[in-house]
Amino acid sequence: MADLADSKQRNIAFLRRLEQQRLQKPCTKIIDLRGKVVGECQAYSFGGLTHYLDDRAYLLAKQLLDRCNGRYTIGVNEALLKALKSLAGQPLETHHKSESKPILLRDKDSIQFIAFDTLLARKEPRIYYTTAIELRISDVLYHASTVDITTSSIRIVMKRAFTLSQDDSVTVNFTEFCADPSAQQMARVNYSIFRVEQDDLHSYAILVRQRDDDSVITQWLDNWSQQHNTLEHLDLDDLLLNLASHYYLRLFTATLTSPLFWLSDTNAKDRIQIINLSNSAKKFDALRLANHAIDFSVVPFDRLLNQQRFLLIVYPEDNHLKSAVIPTENKTKIADALVWSSQHKQAYVLLLQTQASKVNLGLIESELDQLKDLNTDSTDALVDRLSAISHLAVLTDISASCQNSMPAVNTTEDHSFVPPDFVPWQGHIPKPSPICPYINSKHPRYFIKTAITLNLNNTSFDLLTNDVSITGVSLSLNGYFDIEPETNVNLNFTRWQSQTKAVKLNAVPYTIKRVDHWQGTTTLGLERNINACAESINRFFIAAIDRNKTQLAHNDQSYFVSQQSRVLNDTAGKILSAVPLYFGMDANNKRILQAIAANSVSDKYPTELWYALQQLVTVLSEQLKLADNRIQFGLYCHSDNSGNWHLATDYHLTKPPQKAVFINRALHCQQFYFFHCSLSPIKSVLLEQQDDLNQQLVKIRHHSSHKVKQIREVLTSLFAIGELNDITDILTAVYH
Repeated sequence: MADLADSKQRNIAFLRRLEQQRLQKPCTKIIDLRGKVVGECQAYSFGGLTHYLDDRAYLLAKQLLDRCNGRYTIGVNEALLKALKSLAGQPLETHHKSESKPILLRDKDSIQFIAFDTLLARKEPRIYYTTAIELRISDVLYHASTVDITTSSIRIVMKRAFTLSQDDSVTVNFTEFCADPSAQQMARVNYSIFRVEQDDLHSYAILVRQRDDDSVITQWLDNWSQQHNTLEHLDLDDLLLNLASHYYLRLFTATLTSPLFWLSDTNAKDRIQIINLSNSAKKFDALRLANHAIDFSVVPFDRLLNQQRFLLIVYPEDNHLKSAVIPTENKTKIADALVWSSQHKQAYVLLLQTQASKVNLGLIESELDQLKDLNTDSTDALVDRLSAISHLAVLTDISASCQNSMPAVNTTEDHSFVPPDFVPWQGHIPKPSPICPYINSKHPRYFIKTAITLNLNNTSFDLLTNDVSITGVSLSLNGYFDIEPETNVNLNFTRWQSQTKAVKLNAVPYTIKRVDHWQGTTTLGLERNINACAESINRFFIAAIDRNKTQLAHNDQSYFVSQQSRVLNDTAGKILSAVPLYFGMDANNKRILQAIAANSVSDKYPTELWYALQQLVTVLSEQLKLADNRIQFGLYCHSDNSGNWHLATDYHLTKPPQKAVFINRALHCQQFYFFHCSLSPIKSVLLEQQDDLNQQLVKIRHHSSHKVKQIREVLTSLFAIGELNDITDILTAVYH
C-alpha cells in the first residue's frame, strides 16, 4: 500500500511539472476583445503579437506579464481569459449620469438651495463644444469627446472605462486643435480627474487644471473661449441658474428689514461709509424718534470692529433715544437686560452683528471707466468709499422673539440690569441709500428748479423741483410725510403754465415711485402717468427738455448709486448673517418653502431642519395674509432621540409658560436652535423692476424657451421672503 501511495504522489508531481512546462511555453494566440466588451479596445503588442484589449484587460495582462518577466505564455493567456470571464459574469458597477433637472425646483420634497456666496459670476465662459481628444493615463490610451470646455476644465464622454478614478492625473491631446500649427501646445495638456460617472455603455468625467500650471495653454484657451463666447455655445443651464440666483439675491436685499452699515477701520470720524435701507428697513421703528426721524446715533459704531455680536436695548428718555450695549457672551447681563426690557414697554431689543468685509471692485471695473466720463470727482469718491470698507454691521429688531420670555431664576438686586451712562455716536452719519443694482432711468435727468404745486391728500404744497426728466420729477417737502409708493398725485406746473397756453399743466397725473426721509425732509421721486395724459402734454415735456438740454446740467447720481449697489449687493449676499427663505407655490398651487440661500450660515444647520419647516408654511402664510404686511416672530426648533424635528413659533406659544416649557425641553436635546424670523410679502413689481435681468432672460428665451418659461413660473410663484437670524445664544442665556 505504501508503494502504491508513493507511486501516486510521483505521478501527481510529474503531471504538475508537465503542466508548469506547458503554461510556461510561449503562446501564439491573439486576444481580440473587439465587439465582446463595452469598453474601447486599443492595439497592444506583447509576445510578438498584436492584441486588442480594453483598459481593464490590458491592466490585467500587464500585471500577469510582470509576474512572468514580460513573457507572453500560455499561462498568461489562460489566466487573463479566466479573469475576464469571471469579471464578465459580475454586474457592472455603475454610477449613472445625473438626470437633467429643471433649473429651479418647485417641490416641498426638493428644496432649492441658492448659493449666494458662490454666485456663478464666471470669469471663464463654459463653451458647449464637441471635439475628439486622446486621454492617456500612463501607457493606457482612451479616445473621448468633449461635451463642454472652459480654460480650467473640460467635461468628456467616452466608451465605458473601468480604471478611471477621481484624482487620477491624465494627459489630454486635443487632436483637432493641434491641426493648427499655432496650437501644438494643445497636444499635451495636464489634467486631474475631478469626477467620474458611469452607465452601462459610457463613462462621463470632469477634468480640471490650474490656470497657472501653464500660462501659454491658459492664454490659448482664454482666447479660444472668447471667440466662441456666444449663446449658441454657452452652457445655458449655468447661465440661467446664475441669472435666477441674482433674482433671488435682489429680492432678498430689496425686502431686507435690517439696516446695513458699511464701516471703515481706517477713519474713526468717518467710520460709517455707507448706510443701506430697503423700503422695509425704512420703517425701522426701534430707532424712530417722536418726530419720525431715525436716530442712528444710538448704535455703538466705535465698538463694532472688535466685537461680532451685541445685544442693544434701545429705549426713550426725555424725548431722546438711549441704548445699552451688551456683548452676547455676557450671559448674566443678557438675561437681566431682557427682563428689564420686558418691564419697559417702549424698549426695543436689537441684535447687532458685525462681519469683516472687503468689496470686489472688479465687478464694476469697466463701468468705472464710463462713470469717469460722466464725473471724475464722483467716480473717485465712489472708489474711495468702497475701497475703505472693512466691515459690515447688520442691525435686527428681535423684540418680537424676546416677548413672553421667562428667566430661569428671578433676577435679584445683586445683578439686576441698570442701563449704563449713554454716550451717543458723534461721528459723521451719511444719508441712507437703497441697494438698487439696476435703476431704470428711462430718460436723462436734469437739474431743473421750476415752481410746481403738489396736490396730496386734499392738501396743496407750493414747491420747487429738484430735477426733471421727460417723464419724471423729483421734489422735497419740509417735514415728515408718511406716503406709500404707488400713490397717485397731481402736479400743477405753475411757472411753465404761465409761459404757454397751448396745453393745460394744472393737473398733470403722477405716481409716487420713491419716498425718502432724512433730516426733517421728505423726498419724492414721481413718474408721470403718460397713458392718462393727453398726447399734447407728453409732447410738451419732450420738446421743453429737448429745446434746453444743451444748457442743462445732468443729474447722473443714479448711475453711481447703481454701480455702488452692484458691489454691495454681491458682498452682502456672501456674508450676511441671516438665512434667506423663499416661500412660493408648487405646481399644484400649494404653498411651500421653495428655496433657501445656501451659504456659510445656512450650512451650519442640518438639512432635515429646513424640510421640517415645510409643516409651518400654511400657518405662516395665514398670519402674513392677516397682517397684510411683514410679520416678525420667534421660531423654536429641537430634534428628539429619533432624529425627528419639532418646531413651534410665537403663534403657537402665546403664553410665557408655554414658551418656557418648549424651550426648556429643547435645551435638554442634543440639537436645538432658536431663531428670530421676519417674513415679508413679495410684490410683483419687484420682479418687474429688474429690467436688466429681464432683458437677459428675453435674449436666452430664443435658445431655451422652455427653461426660461420654467424660471419665470417659479419666480412669479414666490409670495414671501423670510429673514432668519439665529438667537440661540440669547434665549439660552435667559432660560438657563
